[in-house]
Amino acid sequence: MRMLMAIPYFSPAYAFGGSVTVAETIVEGFLAAGHDVTVATTDVLDETKRLPVDAPPVPEGADVVRFRNVHHRLASQAMGFAPRGMRAWLAANVRHYDVVLLQDFYSAVSVMSARAAVRANVPFVLQPHGTLSAAPERGRSVVKRAFLSAFGRRTVRDATALMHSSEHERDDFLAVGAAPDRLAAMPLPLDLPPEHATADDKADRPTVAYVGRLHEIKGIDRLIDAVAIARRDVPDLMLDITGPGERYQRQLETQVRSAGLDGAVLFRGYAPVEEKLSAVRRSHAFALLSRSEGLPMAALEAMACAVPVVLSEGCHLNEVHDRAGLVVSGTPEDTARAIVELMRDPDRRARMSEAARAFAHDYRREVVMPRMVAEMERIAG
Repeated sequence: MRMLMAIPYFSPAYAFGGSVTVAETIVEGFLAAGHDVTVATTDVLDETKRLPVDAPPVPEGADVVRFRNVHHRLASQAMGFAPRGMRAWLAANVRHYDVVLLQDFYSAVSVMSARAAVRANVPFVLQPHGTLSAAPERGRSVVKRAFLSAFGRRTVRDATALMHSSEHERDDFLAVGAAPDRLAAMPLPLDLPPEHATADDKADRPTVAYVGRLHEIKGIDRLIDAVAIARRDVPDLMLDITGPGERYQRQLETQVRSAGLDGAVLFRGYAPVEEKLSAVRRSHAFALLSRSEGLPMAALEAMACAVPVVLSEGCHLNEVHDRAGLVVSGTPEDTARAIVELMRDPDRRARMSEAARAFAHDYRREVVMPRMVAEMERIAG
């Protein structure tokens, strides 16, 4: 089988969050199954840098075709991807593939790839990584609704299959007019830490970790306020923040100083995978207060590390509550209470740690990828 993956940013553009890592995992899985994979993407690397269009492919064995964005700042900061030459390349080449996999929704990359696949009579699958909702809390609601009207609903209508990673994402598809018989439940395959890896020693002080992109939607500002409240009961509580996003980090650092949390909040910035996971393993709890999330991949990574989680309702993983962690409204006050509860009850944390590891199991790449390969082979056939 020859598969074309279309995505606006691809490895090593890890500054764009977990979706890049998931896409890389999917490519590796199809290569390991003996299939040919081409990735059509852009030259964006992060907020300030581009990749050479002839940069070596990641992962090795994939054919990565990069197109230069017309305007880098528009692409990297406002998701305004306009890859020069991609439309012509798709028109000339998409017919050579057995199936097309879209790993994004709100971009010209997705629209051009879907249209080219339809014209060439090649089946295509949409897997939007939880980005489909145009709800106000997801940001840019007016722009997304305009996109849906002009382009998006047609993409959903024309897709051969629509892969959703949760019931919440399934509801998002139905809300924009998806045909129920084209919906396919498929957890995102996550390259999670080994289930029986040796645990790092816990931090000397009670510590809450956040790992992920530094962005307003992630609720890091609410988490900082929650830690300030929780320190009234747990005076030595620490917050360990790891992730890219220099511009927003400066705002958060100002908030930390205003809250009198100097020395209690650590910003690590972008970190390699092992350093990031070590920070999570050393923590006593992981917190994500996202205002809206399709699938909180960083939280699942933390659970795979046997770390209990504190999640907002906007993370849409309510099933973890009182099992692998606590689900809260997302307000600083509710979050602070949950953090204090976990820090004061080591036995409860230990029970939740094991439950967290079990919960993450179903999202492991070795569990998901055989299912996904079989489904794509069926669609291509």
